[in-house]
Amino acid sequence: LNQLADRSFNDLSQYPVFPWVVVDYESSTLDLDNPAIYRDLSKPVGALNQQRLDRLLKRYKEMLEMNAEVSDDDQIEEPYMFGTHYSAPSYVMFYLLRQA
Repeated sequence: LNQLADRSFNDLSQYPVFPWVVVDYESSTLDLDNPAIYRDLSKPVGALNQQRLDRLLKRYKEMLEMNAEVSDDDQIEEPYMFGTHYSAPSYVMFYLLRQA
């Protein structure tokens, strides 16, 4: 998957990632034929937990409201759900430093 996406260990902004697909972290063994151990891949990771999704939607709506209150020239930025990419260089460096 990472090779097809042209990800490389040489570029921190394109560092290889492992997709989060398993939701069962408590069982001593996993039955890979059981669909209940896999997360719902139709949703982004931020939408898997209802509380987190509610928080993201609230922030998005607040950004829409702030932009509605100002003129087009003064708009802060386009509303967004996620503030950064999951493989940002600072996240990769934090991970690598913890591994050292």
